Amino acid sequence: MEELLAPQKTTANHDGEIHPQIHEAREKPRFTHVEEMQTPEQALDILKSSPSQEALFNVLRRLNGNNGHKDTFDVTSQNPQSAQIIHALVNDVLPDHWNSLRDDQSGHARRIRDLIISTLRNVSGISAITTRMKLLISQTNNTEDKSQAQKSGGARLVEDCLSILESVLKGDSLILSIWSKLAISSIGSTRIALLWKELVGLLGNGRVLSISSEADAIVAIETSTIGERSWLSDGSRYSLWLGMNMGHFLVQLTEVNDDGKKAWVQMLERALTIGHVDHFIEAAYGEIIHGNKDLVAKYRAFTMALKGSARKTILYSLLRILTNVHLSAQTILQGEDPKVRISSVAALLYAFIKDEKAFLDDTREWLSTDGIMQDFQVRRAVIAALALTSEGSLQSVLSESLSTFGDKIRIKHTPILHQEGTTETLLLLAGYVHRQNPQYVVEMSRSSLYLNAISNRIAASSPRASVLGMYVGTAISELIDPPDRRMVFSSEQMSSAEGQRYLSLTKIEDPIGSMEDLKRQTVATKASKSNNTQKCSAVQEAKTIPNRNQTAKTSKIISIEEIESEYESEDDDLPVYSKPDSDASDSDEDPTVVNRDKLTAPVYITDLISALRDTENHPRHTLALTHASSLIRRKSSFGTEVTDHIPDLASTLTGLPDKWSLDNFQELRLQAMIAVLVAQPLEMGQWFSASYFSGDYSISQRAAILTTIGLGARELAGYGKEDSALTKSVIESTSFPSKHLPPKLHALYASKEMSPITAASERLDQSILRPMALNAADSLTGPNVLKIRTFSSRMEVEKKRTKPIPNALAKVVADGFFLPLTGRW
Repeated sequence: MEELLAPQKTTANHDGEIHPQIHEAREKPRFTHVEEMQTPEQALDILKSSPSQEALFNVLRRLNGNNGHKDTFDVTSQNPQSAQIIHALVNDVLPDHWNSLRDDQSGHARRIRDLIISTLRNVSGISAITTRMKLLISQTNNTEDKSQAQKSGGARLVEDCLSILESVLKGDSLILSIWSKLAISSIGSTRIALLWKELVGLLGNGRVLSISSEADAIVAIETSTIGERSWLSDGSRYSLWLGMNMGHFLVQLTEVNDDGKKAWVQMLERALTIGHVDHFIEAAYGEIIHGNKDLVAKYRAFTMALKGSARKTILYSLLRILTNVHLSAQTILQGEDPKVRISSVAALLYAFIKDEKAFLDDTREWLSTDGIMQDFQVRRAVIAALALTSEGSLQSVLSESLSTFGDKIRIKHTPILHQEGTTETLLLLAGYVHRQNPQYVVEMSRSSLYLNAISNRIAASSPRASVLGMYVGTAISELIDPPDRRMVFSSEQMSSAEGQRYLSLTKIEDPIGSMEDLKRQTVATKASKSNNTQKCSAVQEAKTIPNRNQTAKTSKIISIEEIESEYESEDDDLPVYSKPDSDASDSDEDPTVVNRDKLTAPVYITDLISALRDTENHPRHTLALTHASSLIRRKSSFGTEVTDHIPDLASTLTGLPDKWSLDNFQELRLQAMIAVLVAQPLEMGQWFSASYFSGDYSISQRAAILTTIGLGARELAGYGKEDSALTKSVIESTSFPSKHLPPKLHALYASKEMSPITAASERLDQSILRPMALNAADSLTGPNVLKIRTFSSRMEVEKKRTKPIPNALAKVVADGFFLPLTGRW
């Protein structure tokens, strides 16, 4: 051992003595005197030496420059020394002191909290807190070998970190203050860009939101506490906070500050990916939403610096927010004319989109797509704003709306509400374009696009779609034709209130108002909401307080007397006749509307598919679903009808909706799907497997697919009779045409139908109880030696031998069931 520690080199000092180069390791003494602290290294030593609250207060005061010393070190400057100090503060000091400082409401504790928050209110501080929180979450989740107390302690540390992060991020000036300090720092543009990119990843990319949500869930589970969620873990509240910060940031920036605009654009584009876009935009663009016309040009310039997708998202969100804030039925006061609100919103939109081609293109696209399903009032405001931009803006939207209105596929498949919105937009645009350029509307009415659109509408199978075509044809004809040559439809809908409303849409013209009205409308709406809230609370209080005067005036019942009528005895002598037999077909008074057509069960697969898809005809649809399984099983071995139509049949059955809420809908559909699978095991096994993974089906439909695969495989394996008793399915003979006894004799000789519980008990009795009873009876007859064995003939042995079950599954189980399921897992 001594040779291992022998010195490898020796040196001679001036005194002539030789000393080996082995020195004892000594720990460097830490600096602990706060009064003599001069450098950041000394402050770091104090923070690592478990300081008291007083020492912590003095160190943080020196680090934040609040004591007037010339040698004060600014910890908020982004450099390696400040990062080390922040790391020590977050990981060593705050776990010991924050809990007591948070609960202490004294002035000294409040000053220490303010200093801590000021120290951590930067990129390094936010990053250190989130990193610490993520580490604690990982340690708390990996505590399989720890006790419940240790888990709860880790959750408490996570809760403290979450509380610190809430305090640091609180307020609407955080992003502005961080950018202002970075802009005036001397760390270089590259370092500033990297730090801002890190802040964008923390706040705009949702890292703080995701870590806070996980931390909040751990705190609620491990500590078994039920309370209000942290606002950092709530997506909508976090989006509101981030939006207010971005709005404050934009208001304080100047348009000539290119670096600030670039930083704002980076943060906003990432913030749009978090979700809750309307909450975020309402807070970020709240100044112009509520009528601050001085900032519209600034918001427009900053928004134009965004990418095309982000710009379109903001514009669409602004239109939804303006609808909810100013133009919805809940915000328009009772008795108020909505025309003033529409004009003020149109003024805001015109100021925001004018002279910008990108905004104009996005607005025209909104009118033809998303705007169709928006409120009618906001569409009026958008069209009024577009009318002032250029003459061609509304003409292009009118042509596109007319093309959409007359498309045959859209007429047949688009929801009626969507078609009604398209009709309203089309008539509004026609009125504005006719006032700007009447000749354009005249030429449009003579074009093939317009004539085909009206013809397709009138010839539509849907009465509602046809009526909408009549409205448009009549309204356009009133604009361009003289009274004696106008298009007239002799229909009740044209003279109804709805028809008159549609015909009057071409006469609507909304002027551009003033944005000052938006401020007054916001104040009036808030006052109305507060009054309604007070009234509702007063009504609820009045309902809960009983009215003593009313209860005192209630009458008291003294006695009840039964009075016999003198006319009751006159009806005793009248004869009583029995009711005539009722006939369901003759119950209707009008014999012309009685439907005496008796429906018959479908006998062809094409008729079956057509009846299953006819969900509007309840008797036909129900009858087809009831006989689907038997028909498929009979037809599967008779011709190629099932084989030719089996994909359409399987698709129809899988996606079949339960529109009429039938009691046995699931059972009937499952029986039909099993019959389809059994008819073509290889092809349909692969089809059902592919549909389960890649088909557009709901959870219940996917469960039906799996049940079909399982029960169909068991039936192919020879266990169909056992499953039929449990699933109430009937496996009929595949012979076609089938022959049965008359109904009375068939019920007499056919096996009785048993319930699933009875069938299961019967199977248990046959497989367990009866063999046990036979063995017990055999043991009572004596030993086996004394028993005489009778030799049966070969014919009797073969007669008693159970026949093997034909297993058709073995041939297709790999290619039709196992490999398609496991290959897509």
